[in-house]
Amino acid sequence: MSTFFNDMQAALDNQLNTMDETPVAWPNVPYEPSAGTTYVRPTFLPADTVQASLGASGKDETNAIYQVDVVYPRGAGRTTLPDTIADHFKRGTVLTYNGTSLRVRSVSIGPAILDGAWVFVPVSIDVQTYTGARS
Repeated sequence: MSTFFNDMQAALDNQLNTMDETPVAWPNVPYEPSAGTTYVRPTFLPADTVQASLGASGKDETNAIYQVDVVYPRGAGRTTLPDTIADHFKRGTVLTYNGTSLRVRSVSIGPAILDGAWVFVPVSIDVQTYTGARS
């Protein structure tokens, strides 16, 4: 059984986990933010997987977005954490997990979004990997 998607997400999660002491609200894990505390919230968004080379056993190309929302209290001013994340996942970074390697193609920062007592800034990390065909 192939675990390419899980491996991609694990490689990205591991890289985020090495960044600093900022709390992380991991997917499907209960998290209650402390008042006045900045935290990040990652989401793995895989895109299409397409055949990249000829033949039944040709390589597959998978692209994905790893979106890391920087969440901080409304009225706290601007944070430099989106730039820190962008530096940590800079273009050309290669991450590997369980034999699956992926490459960061680009990093973009979106506009701040107000949500009640919180503001979040999405940092979109565009990644690409080539894997063997599923059997």
